[in-house]
Amino acid sequence: MTMIEQWILEDERELEARCARFRSAQRALDRDDDAGDEADPAA
Repeated sequence: MTMIEQWILEDERELEARCARFRSAQRALDRDDDAGDEADPAA
């Protein structure tokens, strides 16, 4: 494996990890939005 191939694999893993963290954060925000709607009687 060349250095460039190794870097590409490492970059791909890092991108996948960032996407997973983003999806997790997005789900947490969605849950907070849903919970906020139920708790707000004026909505």
